[in-house]
This record gives sequence, C-alpha cells and structure tokens, in this order.
Amino acid sequence: MSENIPLEQIVQELQMVAQQVVSVQTQVRELQGTIQHLSNQVEGNAVFQQVGPLLVEVDDIETLTKSLEETCKQLSEHAEKLSARENELRTAYESAVKQFESA
Repeated sequence: MSENIPLEQIVQELQMVAQQVVSVQTQVRELQGTIQHLSNQVEGNAVFQQVGPLLVEVDDIETLTKSLEETCKQLSEHAEKLSARENELRTAYESAVKQFESA
C-alpha cells in the first residue's frame, strides 16, 4: 500500500495544478478582454474600477491599462510555469503507473 502513496500524491498535485492552470488562463483572457475594451473606449466616457465593494471612477485610463497589462503579463508567466509543472507531473504520473503495473 505504501507504493500507492507517491502515485496518489502525484495525482492530487496534478489535479490541483491543472485547476490552477485553467483558473489563471481564464484570468488572463478576462484581462486581455478588459484591455481590449479599454483601447476601444470612446474618449470622454467614464471608466470605473472595482475597489473592494465599490466602483470608483478612474482618472487615468492609461495608467489603468498599463497596470492591467503588467498584471496580465505576470499571470501569463505564472500560467506558463504552471503548465510546465503540469507536464512534469503528467510524466511522473505515467512513470509511476508503469512502475505500479510492472510490480
């Protein structure tokens, strides 16, 4: 039974990482959509940003856009690292399954 523990741990971590990849990629797509929408915003129209439970009017759309782009970049990099970890775990899982089947 102790042979199953590493496999179980791999499966648990793989599931967790896969969920995180989906979540982060969704956040990236949402930010990209927001950035795109801001670039199409008609000058003079008010733009609001959620701050906690409040919506606050944005004074500087350019600064907001740069902030969103930086956040998007950081999340994209994080998603890449998570995807790499997911691939490592899939390889480890396949290897553990082969070892388990040959035992």
